[in-house]
Amino acid sequence: MDDFSIPHLPPVRFVKTLIKADETSAMVEVGFDELPTLGMLIEAAAQSSSGIKDEENNGRMGFVITLKNIKLLQNVNSKEFVVHVELVHKLDDFKSLSFEIYEKETLVATGAFSIVLQ
Repeated sequence: MDDFSIPHLPPVRFVKTLIKADETSAMVEVGFDELPTLGMLIEAAAQSSSGIKDEENNGRMGFVITLKNIKLLQNVNSKEFVVHVELVHKLDDFKSLSFEIYEKETLVATGAFSIVLQ
């Protein structure tokens, strides 16, 4: 959990393991105590964005300010997922990101969100 500089604690800390990351994307294993709702999946994607390497903003708290094109493509049957989150645009303290969430090999949710850093 040291890969993620977020204040969340269980049971609302969904990020588990940073699979891979660079300056524009991260792939993160997330997990839940129960079958997640769409809102929980979106929160997991937002938490996963903290895995993207950004030394300039490392450790600063971010707040989700917009959601866009959110789609639940499949009903979920698991508590373990992989989130792929990608930086689409960055302007000072504003970041726009897109995400895909996979249950095993199946894409279950997609969308985009924006965060502003404190």
